[in-house]
Amino acid sequence: MLRIIFILLMILSFSFADERLYTISPKDAYSLLNDKNTVFIDAEDSETYKKEHIPNSINIDALALQDIAIKNNEKQKCNYLPLCPKTASKIFSEKGLLPKNKFIIYYNELPNKASYIWFLLYSMGVDDKNLRILDGGINAWKAENLPTESGEEKKLPKTNFKVNPRYDVVASKEEVLKHVENYQKGIDDNTILIDTRTFLEFTGRQEMNEIKRAGHIPGAKFVYWRWFAGKETTYKPFEKLQEDIKRLNIDFNKKIILYCTIGNRSSFVFIPLKALGAKNLKIYTGSWYEWGNDENLPIEKEKYRKD
Repeated sequence: MLRIIFILLMILSFSFADERLYTISPKDAYSLLNDKNTVFIDAEDSETYKKEHIPNSINIDALALQDIAIKNNEKQKCNYLPLCPKTASKIFSEKGLLPKNKFIIYYNELPNKASYIWFLLYSMGVDDKNLRILDGGINAWKAENLPTESGEEKKLPKTNFKVNPRYDVVASKEEVLKHVENYQKGIDDNTILIDTRTFLEFTGRQEMNEIKRAGHIPGAKFVYWRWFAGKETTYKPFEKLQEDIKRLNIDFNKKIILYCTIGNRSSFVFIPLKALGAKNLKIYTGSWYEWGNDENLPIEKEKYRKD
């Protein structure tokens, strides 16, 4: 009897590869495939989704959402949320989602697509306990010989997704600029600004499409987003990440603001930093796309902060 109860609890619980890192193993995810309250989200483009996806999953293209945000100037209009609340509500409602759902988000090769959807849902009020990334993405799912299918998306009935925005997890251009001004004056404002892009982007040696200037925001600390990624898993083991945070000298007692180019890569870093204990953690969602295109804002090149 106790064994039966234990098995039932395992099936009903939202178990994962490492609960501290908001991931779920393929086998545990598979046990929830037919759970009516669990929604699998494929974060790839529609063509990739049509070729192969997890059965009954829905498709929300992470990069397409970024395009919507840029085209409509949504971040600047709505206090730097990834999308305006009305836009997010409309998209999620049309996809048949509800804030109370449990979400398992997966990707093909780039885990930052899944982390962006994770952050978007979180910024719109979904409880982080109900947000998981499929550990290792669809490739790990297939390595376990779990089923996939092809074809068009099977639409869920439309819902009324009521958002409850978390403005405290995003930083505005003005907030970042204030920090930069303090940095230039030698004032410690108890803030760490982290650039999660590549080293070539950070130093200004790599030009970016549709961005006028190369370099980084003055005072930013270089922390490459892939340093947090595992070889076969989405993230490195929790204990290894704890060691890395100490080595990188990221002080969780300070406010931490992350940025990249449009928000995808910084979202990948946001999740483990949150899991590891960062309390005052934000993403500057305008990121380099906004900062690099505003010639009134200061930039640095080549300078590499190791402290």
